[in-house]
Amino acid sequence: MNSLDEQLAHRLHDIVDGEQDSVPPVEALLDRGRRARRRRSTAIVGATCAFLALGAATAVTVAALPAADRPAVTAEGAARPTSPAMRLVSAATASENLSYRMRLTQSGGGVSYEGAFDPRTATGYVRAPQDDSVMTELLIDGVRYEGGERPQGTPAADKGPGETYGRYGQYPGRYDRLSLYGDGNDVLGAVSPDPAALFAALQRADATITENPDGTLHFAYATESAAGSSSTSGDVTVDADGRIATVALSSTWQSTAKGRLDTGTADVTLELFDYGVEVQVERPTDVVQIKQ
Repeated sequence: MNSLDEQLAHRLHDIVDGEQDSVPPVEALLDRGRRARRRRSTAIVGATCAFLALGAATAVTVAALPAADRPAVTAEGAARPTSPAMRLVSAATASENLSYRMRLTQSGGGVSYEGAFDPRTATGYVRAPQDDSVMTELLIDGVRYEGGERPQGTPAADKGPGETYGRYGQYPGRYDRLSLYGDGNDVLGAVSPDPAALFAALQRADATITENPDGTLHFAYATESAAGSSSTSGDVTVDADGRIATVALSSTWQSTAKGRLDTGTADVTLELFDYGVEVQVERPTDVVQIKQ
């Protein structure tokens, strides 16, 4: 292909044609951990799990092209794609197959989780603060561990880099993504394990992609199910290297899943930064095998 637009169009087809089923959610580690995880997910969407349940975008694992075959997309010297959708494909391509740090915050609720991930080695971690602990997921060369840490500031929480506290459960099998305390069926769940999945997730949701006056990208989509409906919009910013930097999402939903009408709003922002960072995670010392 002779032009960047043609290469990106080809890449768009690669994303769509290369979709795979997302990794099925794992069984809960411990009853306490499962309850805490549900409480955290519920808080993010305004006291119900409808936001995640109603998300129509299915998380996908995008097969990364070898570096030699992948179109080079840089912030300098490359012609900017003309359409907002192609700009998003360009940013997703530039973000692909690189390690990064991530942080998700919700309006009025502080940090919901933070972590780091390297898709090349399937290694990373994510920590979600709870009322009396920090629920933690570790992924080391595709092996998944889940457990709890004490909050920062407590004596037992003082430990060296990469050290862990408490008992962890080790899950059978191998994984290529963090579960992020959900099944990844929403847009943010898709982009967290792999920024290159953002466009595919929005396409699944039949989202409209436009450009804001300040040059950031805007998306909007609506979902309906037997249990309710939601309306979601968001903005995507790109860093100086042409990679996805933030995804800010606002959703209004209603649900009858519990036999009554529940409504609410959710405003969350996912930050992706420090692309190319070295991600090292130490295996916990106190590990029990989880049977599934």
